[in-house]
Amino acid sequence: MENISEIISHFNFTQTRKSKQYLASFFNQKSFNKNQTLYTQQKLKMFLENFQLINDYKSSENIVSSIQKFLGEVNTDNYNLLTKIMYREFFNQTNNNITLFIEFFYRFGVVLKNFQKSNLCKDYSDEIEKNIQFIDSLSVNEYHHKVLDFKQRKNILTTIEAEVKKGNFISFWNFFYMFDVYSSIAKGIKQNNLKFPHFNSDASFTMEHFYHLDLKNAVKNTIEVKEKNTIIFTGANMSGKSTAMKSISIIVLLGHLGVAVPAENCNIPFYESIFLHFSVNDNLKEGYSHFMQEIVNLKNVLQELKTKNCFVVFDEIFNGTNINDASKITVDTINGLSQYKNSMFVFSTHLNMIENYLMNNKNIMLLNLESFLTGNELTFTYKLKEGWSKLEIGKILFDQYGLNDLLRQH
Repeated sequence: MENISEIISHFNFTQTRKSKQYLASFFNQKSFNKNQTLYTQQKLKMFLENFQLINDYKSSENIVSSIQKFLGEVNTDNYNLLTKIMYREFFNQTNNNITLFIEFFYRFGVVLKNFQKSNLCKDYSDEIEKNIQFIDSLSVNEYHHKVLDFKQRKNILTTIEAEVKKGNFISFWNFFYMFDVYSSIAKGIKQNNLKFPHFNSDASFTMEHFYHLDLKNAVKNTIEVKEKNTIIFTGANMSGKSTAMKSISIIVLLGHLGVAVPAENCNIPFYESIFLHFSVNDNLKEGYSHFMQEIVNLKNVLQELKTKNCFVVFDEIFNGTNINDASKITVDTINGLSQYKNSMFVFSTHLNMIENYLMNNKNIMLLNLESFLTGNELTFTYKLKEGWSKLEIGKILFDQYGLNDLLRQH
């Protein structure tokens, strides 16, 4: 999905640049496993139960960067009484780094020790315990808030250097960044008052009072699809079709990532792959035209459907070719994809002439965003209604903006 960064922004409370990169990787997953998704749900619920603890914990990019630089340069042999005399600045800087190191690991260790673990997350709970033991092995508890002498600082450097050589700090930082990621997502869930979805095996698709995260005072809608697997959105420009489709798509994506969603209740099937095609552009690098890119996107979906259940969105499919070609291949595409009963397909189209070719397909649900035309006045309610919208407003808007008059001036 394009503009995934817009979704991430609602969950980005990370405290380091690297954590933000881990967060982006988390949200850019392409394939999904139900057990993994449900486990992520449980982890995030556990973080929400510890919300006050994680919300109070503060770190910073500068502190983490300084510690990592220190770990990359630590050399016990260079820390001796000679350097204390000959290289006083280096010696003092090393002492400052040791103090910073002790403070950082002690504080994070306190967070982990106070973190209330869940029996439903045994693997992750074990990982927390492993990192507590690692931090304890660094002697930071013993030396915290104490004035250290040369021998004690030398002992800490010796311990640090040994752990660096074993590679143990690499696994720690991976854990630390993902801990920050889960904390960050939990903060987004709490701030936006989101609800965790449910996954079913009866192919029903229900979202109650759902909305788009970017909209303040958003109009909430409900969608319930049973014994169908294809939704077609129609309606006038500005009626809210794309927003409704994006809202549904974001909920499906967030749900499959294990994240809570902007809906009062969400009960949907589980899909192994998700394809969200909004605003298809020319692929200049590959030499594809707009239409050819749409063909490639559809082929990729069909290849995936051979082995996986998919959730697929095509916003204004085939608008990169002439209206006659677009009408014929849109009908063929919708009818063909609707035969994959265990997947879900969502389309939008302005091609009103294709309605009669789809009416007899029992797998299709027709939806539109309610709008009214009284005289030349347009009213949009942004409420979902069943049926095919016949309202066409292009000519009305053309006239309202005085384009005819401007064109006649020459």
